[in-house]
Amino acid sequence: MITLRKLASLKDGTRHRKYPLVIQSIESDISKNISINTIFFHDLLTMIAEDDFFPSSLKVQVSDLKSSFSELDKKSLLWKCSSLRYKLLASIGAEPGDWDFEISGKTDRTERIVRDYSLFLDGIRSPFNVGSIFRTAESFGIRQIFLSEDTTSPEHNRARRSSMGCTEIVPWSYASIESVKGPFFALELGGVPLEDFSYPQKGTLIIGSEELGVSPDGLKAADAGLGRLSIKTGGVKGSINVSVATGIALQKWFSITG
Repeated sequence: MITLRKLASLKDGTRHRKYPLVIQSIESDISKNISINTIFFHDLLTMIAEDDFFPSSLKVQVSDLKSSFSELDKKSLLWKCSSLRYKLLASIGAEPGDWDFEISGKTDRTERIVRDYSLFLDGIRSPFNVGSIFRTAESFGIRQIFLSEDTTSPEHNRARRSSMGCTEIVPWSYASIESVKGPFFALELGGVPLEDFSYPQKGTLIIGSEELGVSPDGLKAADAGLGRLSIKTGGVKGSINVSVATGIALQKWFSITG
């Protein structure tokens, strides 16, 4: 942890960028039940409050945290620290990436619940979507993920980051639809509503591209198998992000067949 003397000696821009990092380090200790140096924390907040760079609204928030932090429970303290950190980031024009978030809510489970479920990613181009689907798949029992040759690699930096490490957990490989074991069903417009679909105890769900949906070969495999699954929506766009749609479908599959 940087000392306050060192922090005060930094150039203004460098110091302003350092504040959120120090707050994040304190949050990490709090979340891990590591005792924090309350004198350091108090003096850090004083330094931020006295910095003319920051708006008065942020200084009010700092003063509130200074006066109340010793009385706050763990969750309330984490919320207030997190809020301050993001206000500091906004003040310097910094935008956090999804992969910068430290995810809470981890279980004490040592092994995944894995079922005879597979995914076939059929031409998904966005690395963010690929990574997000891997993260969802890890939670909902997917045994393995197959990717068409047109799908972005899970090894892409943005895919790996948005997966939160799940590209290292869920086995995957590139494959043609002909080489993957069915039965198949596809997430596609015009299919059986999610609430009426008969989910299999094992099978492969085909997820199509962001622009064109499931490929002709994918639709052929699904129509010859279990058919098409659709999610009812109420917006004028008539569609939702592919990773969000995958999450909805997988949660339903996982909950019904478990």
